[in-house]
Amino acid sequence: MSEDKKTFSVADYIVFIATLAISAVIGIFYAIKDRRQQSTKQFLMADNSMRFLPISLSVLASFFSASTLLGTPAEIYQFGTMYWISAFGAVFAPLAGALLFGPMFFRIKVVSVFEYLELRFHSKLVRLFGAFIFLLRATIGMGIVLYGPSTALSAVTEFPTWAVIVIVGVLCTFYTSIGGLKAVIWTDVFQTLVMLAGMMAVLIKGFMVSGGGESVWNINYQGMRIEFFNFDFDPRVRHTFWALLIGIFFIWLPPYTVDQQMVQRFSSARSLRDAKIALLLNVPGMFIMISLCSLTGLVLFAHFANCDPLKQKKIGNPNQLLPYYVMEILGNAPGIPGLFVSSLFSGALSSVSSMLNSLSAVTWEDFMKPHMKSTTDARATLITKCLAVVYGAIGIGVAFLVQELGGTVLQISLTLNGAAGAPLVGLFILGSCFSSTNSIGALVGGALGLTFSLWLSVGAYLSKPVTNRLPVTMAGCNISTNETFYFYHTEDYLNYTRTSVDTLEGIDNFYGLSYLWFSALGIVSCVIVGLIVSWITGPTKDVDPSLQLEIFRKVRSLCSQAKDSMTLSHKEESSTLNGNTIKDIKESFQVKGSTKL
Repeated sequence: MSEDKKTFSVADYIVFIATLAISAVIGIFYAIKDRRQQSTKQFLMADNSMRFLPISLSVLASFFSASTLLGTPAEIYQFGTMYWISAFGAVFAPLAGALLFGPMFFRIKVVSVFEYLELRFHSKLVRLFGAFIFLLRATIGMGIVLYGPSTALSAVTEFPTWAVIVIVGVLCTFYTSIGGLKAVIWTDVFQTLVMLAGMMAVLIKGFMVSGGGESVWNINYQGMRIEFFNFDFDPRVRHTFWALLIGIFFIWLPPYTVDQQMVQRFSSARSLRDAKIALLLNVPGMFIMISLCSLTGLVLFAHFANCDPLKQKKIGNPNQLLPYYVMEILGNAPGIPGLFVSSLFSGALSSVSSMLNSLSAVTWEDFMKPHMKSTTDARATLITKCLAVVYGAIGIGVAFLVQELGGTVLQISLTLNGAAGAPLVGLFILGSCFSSTNSIGALVGGALGLTFSLWLSVGAYLSKPVTNRLPVTMAGCNISTNETFYFYHTEDYLNYTRTSVDTLEGIDNFYGLSYLWFSALGIVSCVIVGLIVSWITGPTKDVDPSLQLEIFRKVRSLCSQAKDSMTLSHKEESSTLNGNTIKDIKESFQVKGSTKL
């Protein structure tokens, strides 16, 4: 490895700036194109005119931000391949969105998904509670998404992290506030293609310089990175087969079922068929993205197996592993490092722009519009644009706070989604799956689900549960070799032993639960408490069938038909029995009468 730090060339800066400029131009184009048709429907719902392919790529780009592109390879590098199993559990979330929740929201034509809560529970308070949770989650999420690529760029250029955060935040705010949802969706399409191109370029070159696929696999196997079938049932183990199959499904459930970003895109489709296909295409899309990032993690370790840059102090945190690696293997290829960093920023831009648009929609529809009913549509559109600017500034501020959290952006992102997303899913399950739940049950269940999830998350962060980072070494740093795929068997690997979770004591056993279970526990606790409180305070009656998931309506209808059938059968049997009894009595009297005569 070269001791000299490689940085961006002129070609890299040109590629990077061009990528950012194209995103801005798309926003300007739609701002000019639709300037005579500007309305809140146009700005927030793309005038319900989008086809399935751009919606699909937009959803994929929104939820696969730089946190995934940076965090997943770093995860594989530090903890091994277990996380790859998450690709099989995560894909069930878009299925739930496409086949269950999405069609319900499409039918009732809501701009803000939280309008559903008021319609279902007849309570403004439940609606505002759900909207508040989303605002909290999305605002913090913006900070995480902005921080990831900013720290990455600072590792390979002379730009300080704070400057990059500001530049990207301002750019996102600019094209979102002038172009609306249509600009956001089409920039997402462009940015998705850039993400895929950047990751593929790095992956292909990485396999080439590491001696091919077989060599990469062997080095990772010898370095203890290959592990897929940890079937341990202990929920304190960070990554097990069950946590990555079941726990990860609950983590991805909020964004793909009840998240404002997804619902806006789903509802922006010109037909329900387009909307469903858009989410169903995310099933292979998610699998491909997680697999690409996981393979990149294997290539990372194959390159640094003998000389860890974190131990060397060449980089400051795990989130900089991939950018540093790119400069190592592609630093002499003009434009390619720029393409890679552009892919990271494309992930950030797509996620932040989606959040800004959704934050504007929720703030206007749920908090401001009910108190400004006389406001013209033109003025309302201007207000939503101003809201996007305000939230852009807030997101930039939160990004600076995220720097102090430490850890990989992947775990921070997943933990946040699990903690804040859980009560939202719980609320919508209470409303759409159970006809008896009331507003009191929804509020109490939602509040407890949020408190429980956040308590677990904060407790786990402060107590630092057993993580079992796999060993790394610097034994090969001073050994000159042209074969980067040669693996040194060092004491660092030979003497490694896992720390048992049985060393946890007291409350740390609880905080030591894998972060992958936080979302599931939050959802389950919200639903159970909501049902119990609703039962105690009196169930709701006469729920509008359109506010229920179709599958549960069908199940209840079948159950009702079966019950009616059983009741009718019982009545007929009883009637027949009574008729026969009366007949027998009459015949008996007749027999007795004839005998007497």
